[in-house]
Amino acid sequence: MYNKTSGLVDAKGYKTVVLNFRDLYNSDFWNPLKLPYEVYHSGKRDEAVSLLNDFLNALAEPQRNATKDIYFIELAYSMSLAYMLFFIETAAPDEANIYNFASFFASKCTPAATEELYNCVAKGSIASVNFKGVLTNKEAEKTFANVASCGYAMINPFIIRPTLCKVLSESSFDVRNIGKEKTAVYIIVPDEKTTLHFLVTAFIKQTYEALIHEAQLLADKMLPVRLNFLLDEFCNIPTIPDMASMISAARSRNMRFFLFAQGMHQMWNKYEEESETIKGNCDNWVFLTSREYELLEEISNLCGMSYYTDFDGSIKSRQLISVSELQRLKKETGEALILHGRNYPFVTELPDIDDYCFKTYKPKKTSTVKKPAKFKENKLPTVKYYDIEAVINDVKNQKRPIPFCFEVFGEEKFMENPKKDIFDW
Repeated sequence: MYNKTSGLVDAKGYKTVVLNFRDLYNSDFWNPLKLPYEVYHSGKRDEAVSLLNDFLNALAEPQRNATKDIYFIELAYSMSLAYMLFFIETAAPDEANIYNFASFFASKCTPAATEELYNCVAKGSIASVNFKGVLTNKEAEKTFANVASCGYAMINPFIIRPTLCKVLSESSFDVRNIGKEKTAVYIIVPDEKTTLHFLVTAFIKQTYEALIHEAQLLADKMLPVRLNFLLDEFCNIPTIPDMASMISAARSRNMRFFLFAQGMHQMWNKYEEESETIKGNCDNWVFLTSREYELLEEISNLCGMSYYTDFDGSIKSRQLISVSELQRLKKETGEALILHGRNYPFVTELPDIDDYCFKTYKPKKTSTVKKPAKFKENKLPTVKYYDIEAVINDVKNQKRPIPFCFEVFGEEKFMENPKKDIFDW
């Protein structure tokens, strides 16, 4: 898609962002923790926790899909949230990235280290509650080992890929500006393996949430520039949390979803009952081919019946297009069935993508062939180290406030003598 369309996009003056997870040295940078960090320290902690939840859900989803026994996975998710909150609370702005978080998690994911972190935070905070949920289990040591292994599996893609961590350590663009200016974002992931597909889910979810918030700030609650999510291989990326709600609410915010799927069984496996809501919110269907009999029957029934007069004068009916006819749409001529809103269905011929003018842009009646835009060759960022031991020592020696004390008691409690009150509470 990048090779076929980026030339036209570039010529039309779009800001082009390429997250190239196949070739990390030719990619833009995206720090998935930057936005949650900024929102958290702006005082909107509930919104920040929601963004962190979305990111951790994307990390945990591949494991959830791999097993029916998700008890330890959910505990690992809760523990990871506690670690993430501690990290977001105590890291400096230029330290808050996935590189440092992965190192922090790997170094402190033991019962003794986790208990030390638990003893460093204000009791009653979200982080405290999530730490305690793992530490107070009846079979704490055995449970912790299982939970830790699930936690390591969640962050393992970062631990074994330091270059990926660096690409994710800072942002070369702001997702909040995508709905304000002409922007095209390409996400390139290896299609021969799925280990990095969770990043696609994480990016889509964070972008959607951020732009919903931006739309809510405007008088008409709509983005000034329409946003189109073109999700190729939609059923091959990890489940997007709340996808049914997202596709239902998107239109009123000037967003649209284009979902490309190879089969409805794949969608059912990912979204189960929600897949019906997702399909129901797609006003336009373009059908090319399928061997799924249930889908063929569904489309045939959606097209309805045709009525005709037989030779004997009687009125008879038949499916407007049968399952057999749907199976025999001609690929060579680009035959496709179109279900467009409330209009009658029709079969037409769609040109192959290579026959469209994506490579040609005509600004002044002159044809200029546009080659694919060149990848950006970026120097990988230098990561500032997050020193967790220094943070813990500063808390113990009363050189910094106890993490989450303001969350528990409110800032007004500490206005008269902040340092004394924070450590005497």
